[in-house]
Parts: sequence; C-alpha cells; structure tokens
Amino acid sequence: MPDLEVSIFNQKLKLSYKEDEKQRLLKAVETLNNNWNKFSHLHGKVSDLKIATLISLELQDSIVGIQALKDRLNIKETDNELLKKEIKLTKKESEESINTIKKIKSELNNKTDEVSKLEYALEEFHSELMQIKNNILKKNHE
Repeated sequence: MPDLEVSIFNQKLKLSYKEDEKQRLLKAVETLNNNWNKFSHLHGKVSDLKIATLISLELQDSIVGIQALKDRLNIKETDNELLKKEIKLTKKESEESINTIKKIKSELNNKTDEVSKLEYALEEFHSELMQIKNNILKKNHE
C-alpha cells in the first residue's frame, strides 16, 4: 500500500492507504484542516485537545445528521416501492375493468342488434296485421 505524507492539525503524519481511497483520504484531511482553521480564534487560548474535541463533536454531529438523512431516504425508498406496487395493482385492476367494460359493451351491442331485429320483425308483423285488417274491412263493406 502506498504512503501519503499529510499535515493534520499542524502535525505531520505518514498514512498508508489503498490506491482507490486516496481521494477520500485527501478530502478527509482537507475537512479536518478546515475545521481546525475554523477554530483558529481559540489557538493559544485553549488546548489543542479541546479544539480537537470540538472538531470531533462537530464531525460526530454531522455523521448523526447524515445517518438520519440516510434513514429518511430509506423510508422514502420503501414508500416509493410500496407506491409502485400500488400503482401496478391499480393498473391491473383498471385493465380488468376496461376488459369488463368492453365485454359489456359488446353484449350491449349484441342486445341492441337483437332489439333492432325484433323491432323490424314487429314492424313487419304490424304491417301484415294492418293489411289483414284492411282486407277484412274491405270484405265487410262489400
């Protein structure tokens, strides 16, 4: 594993790291040093240990905040998955309803055709009855 010389809290350190973690390590060192500089107004007034403790508290608070965000994200992802399942079920139910409506519409069209045929047959029957009636009335008047 390669080594990297860094300065953390004005202390020179030699750190070993995995090749793919170099950027993360450099970012972590930068974050620590930025926090150290943020408390520069305390240098000489309190011990370096107290400053390091303040930095540790601040970083720990950030970790807790990140974990809380991660937990909320996991909850949102779970909610999202449940919503996807609900949408899928609703879609399936909608498709089934559409198929049922199509079947009912087809049956209605068939019944409408039957009614039209019956109406036509009744009109024909009515016409024949009217002719018979008229023929009977003619014969009675003669």
